[in-house]
Order: sequence, then structure tokens, then C-alpha cells
Amino acid sequence: MITLFLAYFADLSIIIPTIIAIIRRGYFSTDIYKLIGIYGFLTLLRNTVTLVMNQLGVYNIYIYNWHNLLEFILIAIIYKIAVKNHYFKYLAIGGILIVICTAFLDYNTLLNAKTKDFNQFSYNVSGFIAIVFILFYFYQLLKSLHVPNLTRYPLFWFSAGALLYYAGTIFSYIFIETTFNSTIELRQQYWMIDAVLSIVFSLFLCFSIWYMKPAKD
Repeated sequence: MITLFLAYFADLSIIIPTIIAIIRRGYFSTDIYKLIGIYGFLTLLRNTVTLVMNQLGVYNIYIYNWHNLLEFILIAIIYKIAVKNHYFKYLAIGGILIVICTAFLDYNTLLNAKTKDFNQFSYNVSGFIAIVFILFYFYQLLKSLHVPNLTRYPLFWFSAGALLYYAGTIFSYIFIETTFNSTIELRQQYWMIDAVLSIVFSLFLCFSIWYMKPAKD
């Protein structure tokens, strides 16, 4: 019962930052802010579609696999813009190519609408590279000290939430793959971790959108 409640609550938690984004839609003044908004909308779309498909008894795992690929591309583009380093731009492009190639190594999970499997490469590789990108960004942020108050900086909140989510779920996805034939109770514990971290990420996304400011003339 608790697992089911957390799963639904995690899916619905993205509605809160979406409402804030609609209220403050005029504040998406930079490319990074717009990409963060697209990231949130893409998550809302995934949660809505998969929830409806689940109620109808339709296979929806491939939706998660495509979403994971698309959200990583957004992550890479966000930090390609945010990190002011010439070589990092090539690193971001390389990361996108690596994730796309590794995702299609398990192409059946993307192209088979009736698949019951998560992409065994995409989740782990994209999660690891996303963590590297975020840590690289935090290193630049602390080194340059160009942000006077981190707690009022939108990309800080987004990055902190993304780091917690990816760092927490990358291991749970590995455990799901290696213990898939174990008890249902054990598998549910891993999904509880994912659900809780999704809720935390949605909360951080709320702060990220709330602190967005309009562009100065």
C-alpha cells in the first residue's frame, strides 16, 4: 500500500512545479530556464501518459526508456550552455552520442511497444554521465564564485535535485537488473527509492522555477 501511494504521489508531484511554471511563464527568459521548463513538461507528459496506459493495462515501459534518453539530451544541453569551458562543449556532445549509441544497443526496449524490460544500458550510462556533468558544473560554480547567493539561483536548485535523483537511482536500477528474479517485496523497495527521489526532485524543481527572474533590459 505504501509503495503504491508513493508511486502515485511521485507521478503527481510534478504537477506542482508545472503550476508554478504556468503562473511564472513570463520568467523563462534564458535558454537554460526554457530547457528546465521543457524538462519538467517532458516529465509531466511521461507521468500522465504512463499512468493512463497503466490504468488501461497497456505496456508502457518503452515510454520510460525513451524519456530517459530524451531527458539526458536536455541535461547535456543545459550544462553545455551553463559550463563556460571550451572543452566541456565537446564532452557534452560526446556524452550525447555515447548515450544514444548505448541506448540503441538494447534497441528492443525502445522499438518494441510491448517490451517488459528497462534499457539495461541507457539508465546506467546516462545516469553516470549526468552525475559527471553536474559535478563539473558545481566545480565551476564554486571556483568562479560569480553567484552571490546560491540558494536563490535557479540552476543550483535544478542541479542539486538532479544530482540527488541520478546518484540515488543509478544504483537502484543496477539492483533491479541483478535481482529481477528476487522477491516482489525486494523489488518494491527499489521503486520506493525512485519514487521518494522523484518527489524530492520535483520539490527542488519548484524552487528552481520560483527563483527564475525575467531578463534585464
